[in-house]
Formats: sequence, C-alpha cells, structure tokens
Amino acid sequence: MADDIKKNKAKIKNVAKKELQNQAVKRKIKVEKGGQKKIKVDTAKENKIRKVGVKKPVVNDSKKNETKKNQIKKRRFYDYSPIFIILFLLMLGLIMIYSASSYTADLKFKNSAYFVNKQLIFVGLGLILMIIVSIIPYQFWIKLSKPIYLVATGLVGAVLVIGRDANGARRWINLFGIKFQPSEFVKVAIIIFSSYYLVKYKNDLHSTDRKVAEKKLWILFGAVFVPTLLVMVENLSTSIIIFLIAFCMSFLGTSNKRLHTVGAIAMGVILFFSKPFVKFIYERGARDYHLTRLLVWAEPEKFSRDGGYQVIQGLYAIGSGSLFGKGLGQGMQKFFLPESQNDMIFAIIVEELGLFGAGLIMGAFVFLIYRMIKISFSVKDPEGVYLVVGIFIHLSLQVILNIAVVTGVLPNTGVSLPFISYGGTSILVLLGEMGIVLSVARSIKLDY
Repeated sequence: MADDIKKNKAKIKNVAKKELQNQAVKRKIKVEKGGQKKIKVDTAKENKIRKVGVKKPVVNDSKKNETKKNQIKKRRFYDYSPIFIILFLLMLGLIMIYSASSYTADLKFKNSAYFVNKQLIFVGLGLILMIIVSIIPYQFWIKLSKPIYLVATGLVGAVLVIGRDANGARRWINLFGIKFQPSEFVKVAIIIFSSYYLVKYKNDLHSTDRKVAEKKLWILFGAVFVPTLLVMVENLSTSIIIFLIAFCMSFLGTSNKRLHTVGAIAMGVILFFSKPFVKFIYERGARDYHLTRLLVWAEPEKFSRDGGYQVIQGLYAIGSGSLFGKGLGQGMQKFFLPESQNDMIFAIIVEELGLFGAGLIMGAFVFLIYRMIKISFSVKDPEGVYLVVGIFIHLSLQVILNIAVVTGVLPNTGVSLPFISYGGTSILVLLGEMGIVLSVARSIKLDY
C-alpha cells in the first residue's frame, strides 16, 4: 500500500515537472541545475546582435550626464535690431537729402537727384563694408591697432600739405580721383587704439599707486594729442570729438579719476566763459576762421555775413515745423539755407516732419545706442567691450553736437548727423564701425 502511494507521488511529481518544463519552454525561461531560474530575454533583436557579434555598451549614469552636457549646442548671438534701425536711418537720410538738395542740385548740375545719387553709391559701399567687417573677428583690428593709428595720423598730417580747400577749410585729400576726409578715419583709429591700450595696461590703470595710473593716462593722452592737434588746425569740431572719445573711454578704463575730474571742470569753465572771451579778443583786433565761428555763435544776427545767416535760417526752419511739420518736400527754408543737405539737415527734418519726425529720429538713435550698451554688457572679452563702448560714445557725441549746433546751443562746428547727413566718408566710417559692433555681437555665445 505504501509502495503504491510512493509510486503515485512520483508520477504526480514527474507530471508536474513536465508541465513546468513545457511552460518554461513556452515562456522562454531557462531552468538550470540546482533549481535556480535565470530569465533569458531572447528577442529577435538580441538574436541579430549575437549573430553579428556586437556587444551592447554599458554606460554609467555619470558618463551619461557628461555626454548630455557636452551635447548642449551653442549658437552665436546675432543682433538684427541694430541693422533694421541703421537701414531705417539710411533710407530716411536719402529721402531728406533729396528733399533738401533737389532745388540746388537742379540749378548747379541740371539734375535734381545729383546729391542723393552720390550718397546712394556710398550707402551701398558702406553696407558691403559693414557686412565684411562684421564677418571678420574684431580681434583682427586690435592686433592692427598700432599700424591703423600710424596710418590715420599720417593721413591727417598729409592733409596740411596736399589737402584740398572746401568752404574755407583744408580737410580733403584727393588720391587717384577719390576724395575723402582723413579726419573721419582718425575717430575709429582712436577707438581701436584706446581699446588695445586700456586692456594691455589694465593693471597699471587700476593700480592703487596714483602715480603709476596717471603716468599711463598721460601716455595715452599724448598719443591721442598728436592726431587731435593735426586735425584741430583745419577742423576744430572733429578734433573735439576725437579728444572726447579718448577722454570718455579712458574714464571707464581706470580707477583713478582725478585727471578726468580736473579736465571736466576745465572744459565746463571754458564753455561758460567762451562767449565773453571771444568778444573781448575780437574787440582787440583778433581775426581767425575759428574765432569767426565762435562770434557767430555768440551773436548770429550781428555776424550774419560770416555764418550767422545759416544759424538764423536753421532756427526759422525749426520754429515753423510745429508738431507734424509742413509735409515732406513742402519746407521753404531749404531755399535759403546754404548746404542744407549737410550739417543743417536736422532743421529741414523738423520743418517738414515736425516734432514728431524729430522725435522718431531721436528714438531710433536712442534705441541703437541702447542695443550697443546691451551688447557691451553681454561681451566677456574686455577688448570687445571697449570697442563697442567707444563706438556708441562716438555716435552719441555726434548726434548731440549736431542737434546742439542746429538749435544754437553750441557754435557751428560742421558735425554731420550720423547716417542722415550728406557725406561719403562719414557714411563709410560709421557703417564700418557698425560692422565692428556686429562682429563683437557675434562673439557672444548662447546655450539652448
């Protein structure tokens, strides 16, 4: 009886064992000796991998994180908003040059579009120059800062020898039929040279020893003084801009502000006492081209034949503009205002487009300067920062001085309104500077 029970139990075990084996085969579970079960994932994909002999790589979590960090792509920052503002100002400038000069151009050259056609050529060349310069890394210009400075200084020195007279001043050089104004190149040369100098001697300029810092500042001022003096002989306004560019850049580039404080006080005193001083020396018999301009500023009605007439007509144009102006092309003062397409074009803008048009232009300049300031804050390389800072200082000074001259706040200095006034050399230099700003902006890298 007991043997039968044992045989039945053995049969039951064998049947159960076979059933388990069948289920294991169906579920692809390999049963090894000792009763240990090992799950074997035997998919078609795994079979293919085994046949080829490729092993799956084992990657640790730490390595996965590192690869993810390395895979983060970086893209270069390119600010398109300044380009749109520049194009807007250039187009507006072409329209206003035609409006201001068509009558004069028709009388002199029998072509009402004479001035705007010439300006259009320089605008096209300037835009090509801006694109080329924006592609070139800005460090290239820093490396050439000394040769650029020497060439610019040599050109303004050559003006005094082989230069051509224009409106009573010798400011132009004519080489192989190409006429240009070297003083415009000095502005950008000083910006590039100052950027190089302020970075190279950064430790000395921020030294706690005042003598060390002031020594480096005097060397910089001496280097700037040479081309400034050469330009001053025939172009006082541009020499003032050149000096102020270096003055402002060096102020930002040093921790020692004593020289700048003294200089700012001196400039304020000179400006305050300039009118009575000019009258005093004029009454003593002094006569000079620059002195005449200061006299016109002091008393434009009395010296109307010496340039006061232009200032008075400009003020008439501004006063008649009202809120929205007389309408594009409807202004009258351009028939009486000499060279209205040049330095005094802002007066024509106010007359024809009113305070609304003037505010629109001012807003465009403010936005352009704001974008340059944002770029300067985003750049890590100090040389790039100084380049952008120097360019927006130059642009700001030229806008402020031009409007101040037209409104009679400052003497007539012959400063053009950036991107708008007629002038080929000025347009080329300004668009070249904008190319440098875009080149610096391209060096900014963003993660995404």
